[in-house]
Amino acid sequence: MDRTEVTAAAYASCVARGACQGSWDQNGWPDITAADRASFDPMCNAHEPTRRGSHPANCVSWAQAQDYCAATGARLPTEAEWELAARGTDGRRYPWGDAEPTSSRLNACGAECLAWARKHRVELTAMYRDDDGWPTTAPVGSFPAGASPYGLLDMTGNVWEWVSDRHGSYRAEESHDPRGAETGDDRVIRGGAWNGAESAWVRPTYRFHAGPAMKSHGIGFRCAKSI
Repeated sequence: MDRTEVTAAAYASCVARGACQGSWDQNGWPDITAADRASFDPMCNAHEPTRRGSHPANCVSWAQAQDYCAATGARLPTEAEWELAARGTDGRRYPWGDAEPTSSRLNACGAECLAWARKHRVELTAMYRDDDGWPTTAPVGSFPAGASPYGLLDMTGNVWEWVSDRHGSYRAEESHDPRGAETGDDRVIRGGAWNGAESAWVRPTYRFHAGPAMKSHGIGFRCAKSI
Protein backbone atom coordinates (compact mmCIF):
# COMPACT_ATOMS: atom_id res chain seq x y z
CA MET A 1 0.00 0.00 0.00
CA ASP A 2 1.20 3.54 -0.67
CA ARG A 3 3.10 4.96 2.29
CA THR A 4 1.31 8.31 1.85
CA GLU A 5 -1.81 9.66 0.24
CA VAL A 6 -1.52 10.30 -3.50
CA THR A 7 -0.28 13.86 -3.96
CA ALA A 8 -1.75 16.63 -6.05
CA ALA A 9 1.45 16.69 -8.12
CA ALA A 10 1.21 12.96 -8.87
CA TYR A 11 -2.43 13.27 -9.87
CA ALA A 12 -1.67 16.30 -12.06
CA SER A 13 1.04 14.29 -13.82
CA CYS A 14 -1.48 11.54 -14.55
CA VAL A 15 -3.88 14.12 -15.98
CA ALA A 16 -1.11 15.67 -18.10
CA ARG A 17 -0.31 12.35 -19.77
CA GLY A 18 -4.00 11.72 -20.47
CA ALA A 19 -4.42 8.73 -18.15
CA CYS A 20 -6.63 10.45 -15.53
CA GLN A 21 -9.73 12.63 -15.58
CA GLY A 22 -8.88 16.31 -15.42
CA SER A 23 -11.84 17.70 -13.49
CA TRP A 24 -10.66 17.92 -9.88
CA ASP A 25 -10.77 21.59 -8.97
CA GLN A 26 -14.32 21.81 -7.63
CA ASN A 27 -16.29 20.26 -4.80
CA GLY A 28 -19.46 18.44 -5.65
CA TRP A 29 -22.14 17.01 -3.38
CA PRO A 30 -25.97 17.10 -3.25
CA ASP A 31 -27.35 20.57 -2.51
CA ILE A 32 -23.96 22.29 -2.54
CA THR A 33 -24.49 26.05 -2.24
CA ALA A 34 -22.74 29.06 -3.72
CA ALA A 35 -21.45 29.86 -0.23
CA ASP A 36 -20.02 26.35 0.04
CA ARG A 37 -18.22 26.82 -3.26
CA ALA A 38 -16.82 30.18 -2.22
CA SER A 39 -15.42 28.68 0.99
CA PHE A 40 -14.30 25.24 -0.15
CA ASP A 41 -13.48 25.24 -3.89
CA PRO A 42 -10.22 27.18 -3.35
CA MET A 43 -9.17 24.30 -1.07
CA CYS A 44 -9.07 21.84 -3.96
CA ASN A 45 -5.32 21.41 -4.27
CA ALA A 46 -5.50 21.42 -8.07
CA HIS A 47 -5.85 25.21 -7.82
CA GLU A 48 -2.23 25.60 -6.73
CA PRO A 49 -0.29 22.65 -8.18
CA THR A 50 3.08 24.26 -7.52
CA ARG A 51 2.60 25.44 -3.93
CA ARG A 52 0.35 22.54 -2.92
CA GLY A 53 1.74 19.79 -5.11
CA SER A 54 2.93 17.85 -2.07
CA HIS A 55 -0.52 18.02 -0.47
CA PRO A 56 -3.00 15.20 -1.06
CA ALA A 57 -5.01 15.08 -4.28
CA ASN A 58 -8.51 15.98 -3.13
CA CYS A 59 -11.81 16.92 -4.82
CA VAL A 60 -11.72 13.60 -6.68
CA SER A 61 -14.60 11.17 -7.05
CA TRP A 62 -14.37 7.48 -6.24
CA ALA A 63 -14.08 6.65 -9.96
CA GLN A 64 -11.28 9.18 -10.43
CA ALA A 65 -9.38 7.66 -7.52
CA GLN A 66 -9.95 4.16 -8.89
CA ASP A 67 -8.82 5.22 -12.37
CA TYR A 68 -5.64 6.84 -11.05
CA CYS A 69 -4.68 3.69 -9.18
CA ALA A 70 -5.34 1.56 -12.28
CA ALA A 71 -3.23 3.92 -14.39
CA THR A 72 -0.30 3.29 -12.04
CA GLY A 73 -0.73 -0.50 -12.06
CA ALA A 74 -2.48 -0.56 -8.69
CA ARG A 75 -6.00 -0.38 -7.23
CA LEU A 76 -7.89 1.12 -4.33
CA PRO A 77 -7.40 -0.90 -1.13
CA THR A 78 -10.26 -2.85 0.31
CA GLU A 79 -11.71 -1.57 3.56
CA ALA A 80 -10.17 -4.49 5.47
CA GLU A 81 -6.74 -3.91 3.92
CA TRP A 82 -6.92 -0.23 4.81
CA GLU A 83 -7.84 -0.94 8.43
CA LEU A 84 -5.05 -3.47 8.86
CA ALA A 85 -2.51 -1.07 7.36
CA ALA A 86 -3.69 1.68 9.71
CA ARG A 87 -4.06 -0.32 12.89
CA GLY A 88 -1.90 -3.43 12.74
CA THR A 89 -2.80 -6.55 14.71
CA ASP A 90 -2.35 -5.57 18.36
CA GLY A 91 -5.74 -3.94 18.97
CA ARG A 92 -4.46 -0.37 19.29
CA ARG A 93 -6.97 2.50 19.20
CA TYR A 94 -5.03 4.70 16.75
CA PRO A 95 -2.24 4.12 14.23
CA TRP A 96 0.40 5.31 16.75
CA GLY A 97 -1.02 3.44 19.76
CA ASP A 98 -3.63 4.16 22.44
CA ALA A 99 -2.71 7.77 23.34
CA GLU A 100 -5.31 10.34 22.34
CA PRO A 101 -4.79 12.49 19.20
CA THR A 102 -2.52 15.53 19.49
CA SER A 103 -1.24 18.14 17.07
CA SER A 104 2.06 16.24 16.71
CA ARG A 105 0.42 13.04 15.50
CA LEU A 106 -2.05 14.09 12.81
CA ASN A 107 -3.60 16.94 10.90
CA ALA A 108 -7.05 17.44 12.41
CA CYS A 109 -8.85 20.51 13.74
CA GLY A 110 -6.91 22.61 16.22
CA ALA A 111 -6.42 26.32 16.81
CA GLU A 112 -5.29 26.83 13.19
CA CYS A 113 -8.44 25.16 11.85
CA LEU A 114 -10.71 27.33 14.02
CA ALA A 115 -8.95 30.48 12.81
CA TRP A 116 -9.53 29.41 9.21
CA ALA A 117 -13.19 28.67 9.97
CA ARG A 118 -13.79 32.08 11.53
CA LYS A 119 -12.23 33.82 8.54
CA HIS A 120 -14.39 31.88 6.08
CA ARG A 121 -17.56 31.88 8.18
CA VAL A 122 -17.58 28.11 8.51
CA GLU A 123 -18.70 26.44 11.73
CA LEU A 124 -16.11 23.94 13.04
CA THR A 125 -15.14 22.46 16.39
CA ALA A 126 -11.59 21.62 17.47
CA MET A 127 -10.31 18.14 18.34
CA TYR A 128 -7.37 19.57 20.31
CA ARG A 129 -6.50 23.04 21.58
CA ASP A 130 -3.04 23.57 20.13
CA ASP A 131 -1.96 24.36 16.57
CA ASP A 132 -0.81 21.60 14.22
CA GLY A 133 0.59 24.09 11.71
CA TRP A 134 -1.80 23.47 8.83
CA PRO A 135 -5.18 25.28 8.65
CA THR A 136 -6.44 22.85 5.98
CA THR A 137 -4.52 20.04 4.24
CA ALA A 138 -0.83 19.45 4.95
CA PRO A 139 1.94 18.05 2.73
CA VAL A 140 1.73 14.27 2.91
CA GLY A 141 4.01 12.71 5.51
CA SER A 142 4.14 15.79 7.73
CA PHE A 143 3.29 13.86 10.90
CA PRO A 144 5.79 10.98 11.30
CA ALA A 145 4.85 10.62 14.99
CA GLY A 146 1.46 9.34 13.80
CA ALA A 147 2.84 6.50 11.66
CA SER A 148 1.03 3.16 11.66
CA PRO A 149 2.76 -0.07 12.80
CA TYR A 150 3.81 -0.62 9.17
CA GLY A 151 5.23 2.88 8.73
CA LEU A 152 2.32 4.29 6.71
CA LEU A 153 1.70 8.00 7.21
CA ASP A 154 -1.48 10.11 7.47
CA MET A 155 -3.70 7.07 7.81
CA THR A 156 -5.79 9.34 10.00
CA GLY A 157 -6.32 13.05 9.45
CA ASN A 158 -5.41 15.25 6.47
CA VAL A 159 -8.09 13.80 4.14
CA TRP A 160 -10.56 10.95 4.30
CA GLU A 161 -9.55 8.16 1.91
CA TRP A 162 -11.67 6.30 -0.62
CA VAL A 163 -11.48 2.52 -0.46
CA SER A 164 -12.91 0.03 -2.93
CA ASP A 165 -15.81 -1.37 -0.88
CA ARG A 166 -19.45 -0.49 -1.07
CA HIS A 167 -20.87 0.67 2.23
CA GLY A 168 -22.97 -1.81 4.16
CA SER A 169 -23.09 -3.94 7.29
CA TYR A 170 -20.66 -6.81 7.61
CA ARG A 171 -22.23 -10.26 7.75
CA ALA A 172 -21.69 -12.27 10.92
CA GLU A 173 -19.65 -14.88 9.09
CA GLU A 174 -17.23 -12.26 7.71
CA SER A 175 -14.76 -12.25 10.57
CA HIS A 176 -11.69 -12.57 8.34
CA ASP A 177 -10.87 -10.21 5.45
CA PRO A 178 -14.47 -9.02 4.87
CA ARG A 179 -15.20 -7.75 1.36
CA GLY A 180 -18.09 -5.42 2.09
CA ALA A 181 -21.58 -5.21 0.67
CA GLU A 182 -22.33 -6.72 -2.74
CA THR A 183 -24.89 -4.04 -3.57
CA GLY A 184 -25.46 -0.42 -2.64
CA ASP A 185 -24.60 3.03 -3.90
CA ASP A 186 -22.26 4.62 -1.35
CA ARG A 187 -18.56 3.82 -1.08
CA VAL A 188 -16.60 3.69 2.15
CA ILE A 189 -14.20 6.44 3.22
CA ARG A 190 -11.79 6.01 6.11
CA GLY A 191 -9.45 7.99 8.32
CA GLY A 192 -10.94 11.41 9.02
CA ALA A 193 -9.69 14.75 7.72
CA TRP A 194 -8.06 18.07 8.61
CA ASN A 195 -11.39 19.42 9.92
CA GLY A 196 -12.12 16.47 12.22
CA ALA A 197 -13.53 17.43 15.60
CA GLU A 198 -14.12 14.06 17.29
CA SER A 199 -11.31 11.68 18.17
CA ALA A 200 -13.63 8.78 17.33
CA TRP A 201 -13.59 9.88 13.69
CA VAL A 202 -9.85 9.22 13.40
CA ARG A 203 -9.88 5.76 14.91
CA PRO A 204 -8.97 3.22 12.20
CA THR A 205 -12.11 1.24 13.05
CA TYR A 206 -14.42 4.18 12.30
CA ARG A 207 -16.47 3.66 9.14
CA PHE A 208 -17.99 6.46 7.08
CA HIS A 209 -19.31 6.67 3.54
CA ALA A 210 -20.13 8.97 0.64
CA GLY A 211 -21.77 8.80 -2.75
CA PRO A 212 -19.18 7.75 -5.34
CA ALA A 213 -19.72 10.93 -7.38
CA MET A 214 -18.94 13.15 -4.40
CA LYS A 215 -15.92 15.43 -4.73
CA SER A 216 -14.75 17.00 -1.51
CA HIS A 217 -11.85 19.09 -0.24
CA GLY A 218 -11.76 16.57 2.61
CA ILE A 219 -11.50 13.33 0.59
CA GLY A 220 -8.46 11.87 -1.14
CA PHE A 221 -7.01 8.37 -1.53
CA ARG A 222 -3.99 6.07 -1.64
CA CYS A 223 -3.41 2.97 -3.76
CA ALA A 224 -2.57 -0.65 -3.07
CA LYS A 225 -1.19 -3.52 -5.14
CA SER A 226 -1.46 -7.27 -4.70
CA ILE A 227 1.83 -9.16 -4.48
